[in-house]
Amino acid sequence: MKPGLFELRGAYALFSLLALDSFLVVLLVPRPAAYWVLLPLLLVQLGAAWLALRVVNVVRDHRLLKESYEQELDFARQIMESVDHGLTVLDNGGRYVYVNSAYADLLGLPVSEIVGRTPFDFTVHEDHIHLKRARDVRHQGHSDTYRTRLKRVDGSEIEVQITGTPRLHHGRMVGDFTTVVPIRAELVN
Repeated sequence: MKPGLFELRGAYALFSLLALDSFLVVLLVPRPAAYWVLLPLLLVQLGAAWLALRVVNVVRDHRLLKESYEQELDFARQIMESVDHGLTVLDNGGRYVYVNSAYADLLGLPVSEIVGRTPFDFTVHEDHIHLKRARDVRHQGHSDTYRTRLKRVDGSEIEVQITGTPRLHHGRMVGDFTTVVPIRAELVN
C-alpha cells in the first residue's frame, strides 16, 4: 500500500461518518434544537474535509519527492558506473561504503568483497604511509593527490594515482570521495 493511503482512507471514512451523523441529527432532533446541535457537527465536518485535503497533498508530495530522489540516485549511479577509472566513497571510519565496478575490476574482486573494508586492505604495505598522510590531509578539510600501489587478487600490483576529497555533510566531515586512476607506462593515443 502506498504511504499515507491508509490514513487517507481513514479520513474519508471519518468524513462519511460525520456526514451520516449530521443527517441523523437533523432527522431525529426537533427542528429548532437541531440547528444548534448541527452547527458544531458541520464545523467538525469542515475540519475533517480540510484534513482530508491536507493528507492527499502530503501523500502526493511525499510520492513525488520519493520518485525525484530515486531518479537522482539512479542518475548518480549511472554516472559513477560509466567512468573508466575507479570511484570510491568512504565513511568517516575509512571503510568503503561504495565502489564502482571499474575500481573492483582494478582489484580483480567483486564489489561485494570490497565494501565494508578499508583501503589498507588493498594497498601494498610499504605504501600505507601515503594513505595515513592522505587521511590526515582530508581530515583537515583539504583534497590531495598521491601515487600508491594496489594489491590485486591475483597477487600482482598496480600503480595508481589517487585523488581524494573530503565528504562533508552540514559542514562536518563524514568520509571522503576518491578517484583511482591506473598509471600506465605506455602512452595511449
